[in-house]
Order: sequence, then C-alpha cells, then structure tokens
Amino acid sequence: MSFDLYVQPCRFDGATDKRINPFTKEVQDIPRNQPLSEIEVSAVRRVLESVGAPLPDERGCYVARLPDGTSVEIDAPDLRAGCTFSIQGTVVTPAVAQLLFEVIVAGNWVILGEDCIIAPNTECVWGAPDSFGRVCVAFSPRKVAALLNS
Repeated sequence: MSFDLYVQPCRFDGATDKRINPFTKEVQDIPRNQPLSEIEVSAVRRVLESVGAPLPDERGCYVARLPDGTSVEIDAPDLRAGCTFSIQGTVVTPAVAQLLFEVIVAGNWVILGEDCIIAPNTECVWGAPDSFGRVCVAFSPRKVAALLNS
C-alpha cells in the first residue's frame, strides 16, 4: 500500500500562462507559480542527501530509505517546480513527517493536503487559488503528521 503527496511552491502572482490541455486540446489559462530559487533548490537537495538520496535517476527520481524502514520515492524531474512523494505505507510515520517538514522548510514549499495546504509558515504562501483550500501552518514534524493523518 502506498500514497502520494504533492509538494510545491505556492507563489502565485496573479499572472497566468497559456497551456494546452492534453485531453481536450483546448488552450487554458493556468495561474503562474514562481519556482524555487537556486538557494532553495540547494537546500532541498541537502535534505535529500541527508536521507541517502543524493542524486536522482535518469527520470528525476530520488529514493530514500528512512530510519524506520519506510521507503519514499521522490519524483522530481524539475525540483524547482515541486515534487511528488510516493510513500510506502498507509500513514505518515514520524520519520516521513520529519522528512516532509525539513523539505517544506528548505524549499519554502507547501504540501497539497485534502482540504488545506500545509505550510511551514504563512510567508511562503502567496496568492493561493481558492481550490487549494485554507492554509494550515505546521511548525513541527508532529503537526505535519497530525494534519496528514487526520
């Protein structure tokens, strides 16, 4: 059993980019989300290195094995834009929560939760679309786990 969590910047400035919907082939306006800075990318990479995932494979995938035995695959073909955490298990363990917390702090990222976006602070959330839900601030790994496991 596994589940996915989406982690990305939340820096919407009100501008939009035109993209073609791959299913309908229609042009759509997509809110522009500013990517991570090089300093933030380096900080995220240091966190990934700390859990034994120093380099991605050819697809941009990092694999981490956490101290509690949990395996986490981090799909990040463009780390500046965000990544997907594929977590083996049914809940966010304390070790997974620690990794997620360190990554969102390092990248000033948010985790897209079911009914809210989880942020390490309110300063990293700019112009979030209404569809993202409310902002839930998680000042600790324990709070990240509580929000994701509820």
